[in-house]
Amino acid sequence: MTQDKVAITGATGLIGSRLVEKLAARDTPVTVLSRRPKAAATRFPPERFPLVTVKGYVPFEPTTISSALIDASAVVHLAGEPIAARWTPEVRTAIRQSREAGTRALVTAIACMTHRPATLISASACRYYGVSSKRFAENSPPGPGGDLLTDTTHRWEAEAQRAAEYGLRVVILRFGIVLAVTENGRAVLKRIRPFLGGRVGSGRQWVSWIHREDAVNILLRALDYPEMQGAYNATSPFPVPMSQVTDAFAHVSRSFIRVPVPGRVIQQILGDGATVILDGQRVYPNRLQAEGFRFRYPQIGSAVNDILS
Repeated sequence: MTQDKVAITGATGLIGSRLVEKLAARDTPVTVLSRRPKAAATRFPPERFPLVTVKGYVPFEPTTISSALIDASAVVHLAGEPIAARWTPEVRTAIRQSREAGTRALVTAIACMTHRPATLISASACRYYGVSSKRFAENSPPGPGGDLLTDTTHRWEAEAQRAAEYGLRVVILRFGIVLAVTENGRAVLKRIRPFLGGRVGSGRQWVSWIHREDAVNILLRALDYPEMQGAYNATSPFPVPMSQVTDAFAHVSRSFIRVPVPGRVIQQILGDGATVILDGQRVYPNRLQAEGFRFRYPQIGSAVNDILS
């Protein structure tokens, strides 16, 4: 269990905010790199997080990054434009640049430092394998090009791997869909509980998912275990078709009105961004299991029960 300083990008996001909380609970100093430092400081007030320091930075300017990384022994890179949106040309550009150019700037900043962090843990995504119903593990080949998310993920990982050239241990975590509910989201869920559980799209698309607690515990393991290196699938060992996901929500919420959402409706709302929901991957965390990681929520039922309870 490390007590060295950890620097985190994307620290106010779904995974990052929980990671900061867990590191703070074990008295690990944390530097939060934020484009909006005032808002981030409100999220991590000093009375609750005395070991958390918030530093402003410009994601594409290495000089502002390197100054924020001073004294950090590890960097956890989670920053990236949200993909669950309608993909306008501007959003498509932001999705790509926030991951590719943002990671390039981060590694360039590290390369310029006299005293560099020892570890870079970089987020990635299951879309690395493309869209398919085949079974994928870490030794599976990358998916074919031509798809925004797949192409972006390939370039994202390549930029992160450059850090190894400068002596860093690099861990890449290919996350599945993260299941969690924020405090604001719980109020929404209470209102829509009666309608949860309708079929989404065909319902046959595979969902490689992970509970947020397991996602964060994998990040902590990557910080604590220096033998971890290379790419890992950060997904539940039991991917399921979308129909099983919606059935789990219906069962736990005791839904009595199950409203189906046809794929064409999702496409009308999200445009090309509908691929995030309508297309899937069947991904397995072979390396994590082989190395002894134990999932707290391996089954979709227990995961949904926890986030809805």
